[in-house]
Amino acid sequence: MDEAADIVMSTDNVSFESVPVENSARIKELVTDIVQNWREKHNDGLLGPVHFEELWRLWVPRIYSPSLNESCLNWNFNEELSQEILFNTLDKFICNGDPNTVFAHMDSFGTRPSVCGRVFKLGEPTYSCRECGMDSTCVLCVECFKNSEHRHHKYKMGTSRGGGCCDCGDREAWKKDPFCTIHMAGLTTEEQNKSLPEDLKERTRLVFETVLWYAYRLLSTEQVSDIRLGAGSSENFFDIDTYCTILYNDEIHTFEHVINTLTKVLKCNQRSSTEFVTNIDREGRAIVKCSSFQHCSDLKQDIEKYTSRHGNKPLKVLVNHSHIIAHQIFAGKLLSWLERFLGQGEAFRAIFAEVVLKPKSMEPCIVKGILQKDLSLWKSARTQWHRLLISGMLLEYENKKALAKIFTKNYGQVMKDFIKDDHDHTYSISSLSVQLFTVPTLAHHLIAHDDVLYILLNTLISECNRKCNKAGKLEFERNPTCQTFKRALYMLYDLRYLLGSIPETWTDDLRRSFLHGLSMMLSLLTMMQGMDAVTRQVGQHMEYEPEWESGFNLHIKLAYCISLAVEWCGTDKIVLVKAYRSVLKKLEENPCYEPSEAGKTRELADHSTACLHYDVSTKPVSIHLPLTRFLAALHLHLEKFNLHFDGPEFQVPKPTPIQIIEPVLRAQVMIAQVHSGMWRRNGYALLNTLFFYHNVKCRTEMLDRDITLLQIGASLIESNEFLIHVLNKFNLIGWAMSDYEINSLKSPEEDSVRQTINLVEEMLHLLIFLIGERYMPGVSNVTVEDRIRKEIIQYLCIKPLPHSELVKTIPDDLTYREVAVDEVIQELANFKKPVHGSGKGVYELKEEYYDDFNVFFYHYTREELSKSEEAQRKRRKAKGDLECCPPPKLPKLNESFSLLVNLLQCDVMLHIMSLVLERCINLRARSFSEQQLHKTLHLIGYALLEEESKAYPFFKFIENSHKFRIFPLMEELLNSPRVDSHKGLLQWTLNKFKQLSDKKEVNPEINAEASTSEKVDNEKERRANLAAERRAKLMAQMQTMQKNFIKNNASLFEETSTDVKPRTSSQIEVMDITEPTEEQPIALGPKQSLRFSEEKTYTCILCQEEEKITATGRTMVLAAFVQQATVLCQQKNNELLMDISKHDPLYLHANLGPAPHTSTCGHVMHSDCWRKYFDIIMVREHRRPYRLRHPASFDVDKQEFLCPLCECLSNTVLPLIPPLSILQPTQPVNYISFDNWLLGISHVLNNKQKTCHGIFKCDASDECKNKHCSACIYATNGTNIEQHDNAECEVNCTLQPHQVFCSYEFTPDVPDEFKQLFPIQYPELETNHKEMIQVFAQVAYTRGLNVNPHPMDKRLVPMCWKTLGYTIHSIEVMLRDAQKPLLGHLSSRQRDCIESLVRIVGVLGCTWQRSVFINIHAVNLLTIFFENGNDVSSLLQWDSLGFLISLTFSLPSLSCKNNSTPVPTGGTLDWYILRIIFISHIVKILILMKDDDLDTSMDTDTNEDATIEELLRIIGKKTEGVSTNEVWKHVQYACLPFLRCCVLFYHYLTDVKAPVNLTEQDGDTFSNMCEYLDLPQTPKELFNSTNVMDLVKRWCSHEEVVSCLAQTPLQVIREPLQVPRLINLPNDYSELINTVSMFTCPNMDEDSKNPCMCLVCGEILCSQSYCCQTELNKTPVGACNYHANKCGAGIGIFLRVRECEILFLAAPHRGCLVSPPYLDDYGETDQGLRRGNPLRLCRERYKKLQTSWLGHSIHEEIARSIETSNHIISIQWNLL
Repeated sequence: MDEAADIVMSTDNVSFESVPVENSARIKELVTDIVQNWREKHNDGLLGPVHFEELWRLWVPRIYSPSLNESCLNWNFNEELSQEILFNTLDKFICNGDPNTVFAHMDSFGTRPSVCGRVFKLGEPTYSCRECGMDSTCVLCVECFKNSEHRHHKYKMGTSRGGGCCDCGDREAWKKDPFCTIHMAGLTTEEQNKSLPEDLKERTRLVFETVLWYAYRLLSTEQVSDIRLGAGSSENFFDIDTYCTILYNDEIHTFEHVINTLTKVLKCNQRSSTEFVTNIDREGRAIVKCSSFQHCSDLKQDIEKYTSRHGNKPLKVLVNHSHIIAHQIFAGKLLSWLERFLGQGEAFRAIFAEVVLKPKSMEPCIVKGILQKDLSLWKSARTQWHRLLISGMLLEYENKKALAKIFTKNYGQVMKDFIKDDHDHTYSISSLSVQLFTVPTLAHHLIAHDDVLYILLNTLISECNRKCNKAGKLEFERNPTCQTFKRALYMLYDLRYLLGSIPETWTDDLRRSFLHGLSMMLSLLTMMQGMDAVTRQVGQHMEYEPEWESGFNLHIKLAYCISLAVEWCGTDKIVLVKAYRSVLKKLEENPCYEPSEAGKTRELADHSTACLHYDVSTKPVSIHLPLTRFLAALHLHLEKFNLHFDGPEFQVPKPTPIQIIEPVLRAQVMIAQVHSGMWRRNGYALLNTLFFYHNVKCRTEMLDRDITLLQIGASLIESNEFLIHVLNKFNLIGWAMSDYEINSLKSPEEDSVRQTINLVEEMLHLLIFLIGERYMPGVSNVTVEDRIRKEIIQYLCIKPLPHSELVKTIPDDLTYREVAVDEVIQELANFKKPVHGSGKGVYELKEEYYDDFNVFFYHYTREELSKSEEAQRKRRKAKGDLECCPPPKLPKLNESFSLLVNLLQCDVMLHIMSLVLERCINLRARSFSEQQLHKTLHLIGYALLEEESKAYPFFKFIENSHKFRIFPLMEELLNSPRVDSHKGLLQWTLNKFKQLSDKKEVNPEINAEASTSEKVDNEKERRANLAAERRAKLMAQMQTMQKNFIKNNASLFEETSTDVKPRTSSQIEVMDITEPTEEQPIALGPKQSLRFSEEKTYTCILCQEEEKITATGRTMVLAAFVQQATVLCQQKNNELLMDISKHDPLYLHANLGPAPHTSTCGHVMHSDCWRKYFDIIMVREHRRPYRLRHPASFDVDKQEFLCPLCECLSNTVLPLIPPLSILQPTQPVNYISFDNWLLGISHVLNNKQKTCHGIFKCDASDECKNKHCSACIYATNGTNIEQHDNAECEVNCTLQPHQVFCSYEFTPDVPDEFKQLFPIQYPELETNHKEMIQVFAQVAYTRGLNVNPHPMDKRLVPMCWKTLGYTIHSIEVMLRDAQKPLLGHLSSRQRDCIESLVRIVGVLGCTWQRSVFINIHAVNLLTIFFENGNDVSSLLQWDSLGFLISLTFSLPSLSCKNNSTPVPTGGTLDWYILRIIFISHIVKILILMKDDDLDTSMDTDTNEDATIEELLRIIGKKTEGVSTNEVWKHVQYACLPFLRCCVLFYHYLTDVKAPVNLTEQDGDTFSNMCEYLDLPQTPKELFNSTNVMDLVKRWCSHEEVVSCLAQTPLQVIREPLQVPRLINLPNDYSELINTVSMFTCPNMDEDSKNPCMCLVCGEILCSQSYCCQTELNKTPVGACNYHANKCGAGIGIFLRVRECEILFLAAPHRGCLVSPPYLDDYGETDQGLRRGNPLRLCRERYKKLQTSWLGHSIHEEIARSIETSNHIISIQWNLL
């Protein structure tokens, strides 16, 4: 490689000989020489591309060639050298001097562009304006949006898929406000200084030409000859045996497959393989090895062999010379340089366009070459070319036009290449179509002059021809691997873009080319006409479901294009006539009937006609009839041009109206037969087909067009004949005969009669559609807004709907007018905001619009029809109207459709109506149904309303109906029992008839019934009120009697412990009913109040047996969950404080974690019932095959299960223990003084025993003064322990590392008054109780320390103390955050948890026969607290409550080292422990106090001041100018959280009832809590002791405290402890998405595809990406999982910003996605940003999220979400 430095350029005198890379001065001199040489050559007219390429030939390999044994993961190029020699030379040559000076000079002329053109990256936020954008593809970048008027409009947020550009400044993209303020400035100067100096132009043109052809040649080839760059044959290229193995991306092989392959072949680790694959996915290729040619070829063969297994296509692998790779890398960088250069001005872009459009000898122009060779490029190369073309060609109209014309000419080849390719559409050059075809003037120009419609549709049809059968119809096979046709359908998006702008004026060229393209569209529709035909299955069920999805996929994508084509035709008479004739011709050429077959004559009601014979139940029928429907759509536009079906313009061979409606009529009959149950054996494919036929995505060009076509047929065919055709096709001519009932008895098949009844109902339903559905422009005089209005009214009549669901009911061809939809909704409905934080806002229809409700609306499903009818009948009944749904008034039909209304009065229709009414009256008629009557009455109602409107002079329904006795039959029906459900509609119809006939209403029976029912209702209500009053009086009397009895027998209730079932609400608690006494309860100490206790009875949720909780009875347990938690941690980002291995397990750290948190759902079971249940669950889970498992909401291997009742996640149980006051009687009152107690503690510490255990480093004969464990001595010396009696190690340290334990046993010299503080007796528990306690203790131990179970570990008991302390803190914080009373508003879960947990920890010491470990812990705690040397932690490092709990439960063991530990009772011992901890807490507050915490405005002199001043002096705080009263106020405020926790703890430990003031809001004052705890409330009382002050001095002399007071930066936890909060989120979601758009992956320095924000600490992470995967406990995890493990002990709450959803993680294998706290103006969330409405932060929702996190319920939320999820495919949560 160094030989390049010795080569001398032959074309000039610049030498590269011996240029050291490190010599920057020599490099700059070299650059100057190169540029000067180029200038001279240029001035002489000799400079050409070869001179630039000679420089690159020498220097590019030197800088960019990979070295041997390198790969893309570890190469490091000298970018500074590259910039100086390869890029600065170009800049300086073009600018003829310093580029910065030249560009600054150009900027001074105001050449700021008026068009933005920013090319979007993948995932970059975009904004579109619903009010001003021409279509949804018109978008703005963040900066343009912020500085535009559109930010005040109704805008839409989204994220780019990459490759698009900002449309700011494009006048054709916006209806108004096309410029932001940034680009508005460019308008004033856009006409000035467009031209560059000629010499600058020449230099620029030369450089651009050289760069572009070099890049084009290098990036589109792998040939060695292309990089010799004219150096001649003398170059010895192959002397360097350095080749690269290159892997290319495809969409066939999975990430895991390629990772595993590379791990095997390259012999690298998983991490390196993952990085290779990430590079391949991002760049499109990756160099995995740089070595000799032979080695690289071997690797290539191995990779191809491994990836071609299982019949797969092998992964594309190439071996190329390293110099080729170097030049390709440099070519890519040149394109990026050129893209930046083009941003300097329009003049440079003009030169660029000139160069790329100019062909070279034997080569097409660069644009055409790129279009043709896009398939051969990899991802990053494609992207660079695409971005360059967008930056250089799309900002100016003429350049864009030139590019569009070339793109159109090569469109067929481009799309063929795309179909062959397997890359996403975003990475294809075909994606440029959205930039070109969406420009209205450009689209019209391409259609008129370049015949783009024909080219596009011809390309599509060439693909469709491969899918056609022999009949020329499309036929699809079920082949999941065939994706080519799906890719071909992308052309329909381009067709939609081209037709998106309707022309206002037509030219002959435009007409001709449009009709040329339309002919191809009709050919496509002809292929679809009749495809996927189905035949009714008879006999056996269909064996294989036919393929139906592909046909509907084609239709869904084509439907909107058809609607647009119809709109185009409807704007010009000539085009409309020719298009209509073309469709008629196509229908004539492709009949669905036999033209030569004679029709069969059918007669009914004295009318006859020849009908086309076709039995739908036995012959094939297709739902796909786009050609016929296209005719129906065109027909709607005829009237406005005074055209008619039989007009002279259409006197051509054409099908008759009967023949035209035939295929649609067949489809309607098939649908009716399916609804009648005749096609049951045809499987789900047919049901799915009909579902989509009616679905909003398809119905515009399916159902709606079919109804329109039948309406056209009804207006063109004589009404009686039309109805006979309908009846014939439904095969109901026989039913319509008067003797049908008699004939039907001869063939009494129940199925046949039932199917006939259903078919009649369906036929009447169809007739209602034909007559009543007129909200279609062209059928009646309505607008598009009227169509939208009708849809909204109908769906709001079902129920109030949120905005998102309401918009979904509007078809796609109408929703492009989104602003109009919103305006209509605001006009029709009132918005009701959500009542609760989790609800949705809904729209409720205004009262005046209910009259427009049509119960038989043709877009209703059966379910929606039923719901709407029920809702409207209830509403009308509540108003006092007739309980029915009368038909609405109909808009007037247009003249060409006016004969449609004649259907209602023709003889056949009247015959049908009378027939239904007669059979309804005839109780023996078998063919009657209520639905027939309902629909007939609806049709009669239509007829009466039409006659009332007088819109049609020929309409005489009432007159014509006399012949058929319609209304006499209806009056006769009033008394029939068959019409009870429709009597209201019958009465309404009769009233309307009598109103029109000028007769009085006769409805005495109805009114009588109504009045009778009202009387009955009133009587029921009166009786109910009387009964309620009697019950209330009796309850009041009973309550008074109970209270009087309790008052008279109060002593009995004080002395007796009652058995109460707490789950029964009707029972009365004694303590709540007795009148409160004046005496304030005291929880502990010599003045302790009476301990109230009760033995409760519970019911097992498994066996339903009741059980009383006693020490010797059966054990009952609560389902519970223990988790390692960091929610309350005050400093989560400090690794030292968050490292649990650095914490002393004896007490809770001041950081409050990580620590085990315990929770329970409160449901009770027998312990043996629970064991059986858990064993069954475990066996079931282990038996179930892994592949069939639903994503598990619990892991039995981690002892997890779901509560049998509420399915709450659990992993242990909390045994229910009787009240401690029953188990351990209260100690006799001991009046030892506080000072004497402190002296007693000193005696304990002075007489503690130190014992050596383990493998000794010392010996009893040595100088070691400690005792030595005999068992450990025997084990160390290798002696058999069994030979020695009593040789058992009391702490189980045999053969373990040497340890010294301190313990204590009372000696004779201990004062009696101190000794009497310690109880000797301890409660005896039943064995099963002990086992369950140990079960819980093991879980707390394993979860708290992340270790395996160990029955005798010394940390077992401290972890239970720690979980109790943390859980109490958690409950206190929850209450504080919710601003609820301390003891008056605990939830049942919180109460059950803290009560059971305190009792379990209280009796924990009783589960061991010996309390050696607890005794040792007690001595260690006393040593830390009272001696507090520098070798132990200072008071700044422990949590006061945690230390208090540990001392409280360990100190009683001092009296019984060799027995079980007694239970604390709240006596003097516990009181003094609390007092000394309280004192230490105050000292800690004073140490951490800052001047900012005080209000120094007050300064008074009291006796307390001296104590405070003395304390401040001891601590080392300044006392001058400090108000001691303010100091004490601060202490009182800072003590509140600690005192609140103490109140909770001692309330449940001692069972002393809570004072009233602590059950009320704001009653938890310093004074009230100190009174309940019997603590001194003044500094003098607390610190008026020499022993206490000495202890304070000892605490303050600790080195950590000294450092803290010296302002040394230490990680200390401030008091009071604050309520943890999730991070603050911006109110506007767009701010958040804009912020995250700047985030890049920390590992790859690329934009992150899925950025996630941790809501706990605010860190942004690169989620769901291989680039940031790591290993955690030998499991591959994504960035979110890894962060959750670090930040939340495995629990994480993340906001997936680009998807706008919350991610809950329980690392590593569980998680769920929930709705975000951001709502739009309609009160709805937008998960996935699918709607894109502006979003605002909902404080209530965020507060709810905060509460879930604070309550440690994320595990439960995830488990519940998994249990209720119905997703088949599970998410790999560990990779997020």
